[in-house]
Amino acid sequence: MESLAEHIQTHLSALNRLEQHGYAFPDRIIKILATPERKSLGERIASRLVGSPVLFETLAHDYYDGLRFMISARGRGGEHMPLIDGGAFDWLRKLTSNNKLVFVASGLGSQLAAYLYRLTPTDAPSTD
Repeated sequence: MESLAEHIQTHLSALNRLEQHGYAFPDRIIKILATPERKSLGERIASRLVGSPVLFETLAHDYYDGLRFMISARGRGGEHMPLIDGGAFDWLRKLTSNNKLVFVASGLGSQLAAYLYRLTPTDAPSTD
């Protein structure tokens, strides 16, 4: 739970820093997807996040081990584009036969972010 929350916070901080260098990621939404068994963990993760709305959905994909998150931002066309995805995986536990091990991974679609969210000179706020 702590690792997933840390991954989300790290990605949000990265988006904030990119916004200081000519990018804009408006109307961010964090989506927490959890199986019914992991719903309370998803709620605990959400309680640690501030500044962006958090939506909950049921995780129906068994690729993840009960928890997944996604971060999206509104694109220029008005649609929300998923930029960041991450979650918990059980493959480390299976490889080592240690039920206490959980692998957490996440990623940012950097090409998508650079292509769709870089401000052009006409997008930049006026300094007059």
